[in-house]
Amino acid sequence: MQNETRYNPFYQIHQGLRAMLYHCSLQVQHTNFMDDAAAAETIASLKELIWLFEGHAHTEDTKVFSLLQLKAPEVIEDFEKQHDKDHMLAAHLQGCIEQYEVAAKPSDKVFAGRQLQFSLAEFTAFNLCHMNMEEVIIRDLLWKYYSDEQLHAVTMDIVGSLPPEKNARYSYWMLKGLATHEIIEWYKVIQATAPSFIFDQMLELAAHALSPIDFSAIQEAIATPEMA
Repeated sequence: MQNETRYNPFYQIHQGLRAMLYHCSLQVQHTNFMDDAAAAETIASLKELIWLFEGHAHTEDTKVFSLLQLKAPEVIEDFEKQHDKDHMLAAHLQGCIEQYEVAAKPSDKVFAGRQLQFSLAEFTAFNLCHMNMEEVIIRDLLWKYYSDEQLHAVTMDIVGSLPPEKNARYSYWMLKGLATHEIIEWYKVIQATAPSFIFDQMLELAAHALSPIDFSAIQEAIATPEMA
């Protein structure tokens, strides 16, 4: 179903998660795993990756797939099985992290770093394909059975259910993954609907996540009144 005017509840979060996968993949490739300080930064990024992806899968299972459980049970069963595989890949990646953390000799650290790269590549490839499938198959089912207003309400329920720290990290990666014009549209909605302190927090987050040029473009756009 081609209908880009409809609300896609997956789009922003998936763009953020894709950005995180790309970032972590390059970070692992660039890391000298014999350098403990550099490796510690990379390991911290991978732990956050697992944390956010596991949380996202749980949210989809409990707040998105449940909307279609009675309407398309076979489809939902298949996607739940995909989440089971995703969990296994995350567990394998976590195991590689632990293998690095106990490595003592430089050669063992290098070997563990290479295993991390291979494991992350499998995790990345699977999740990129999985998210694409969700944005076609699950999205179209949501569009078939629910209005944009209902889907927006689901998104707001999800955002409201997240701890502030986790929500901030998802938002950070969405800022990394979205185009500037998409961020401007997003921030104008926040500006119009959220309390001022929330908007100020989001501006601070954008200042941290974006380049000075992109952040200035957003500041200029949100300061410009909408034309009637």
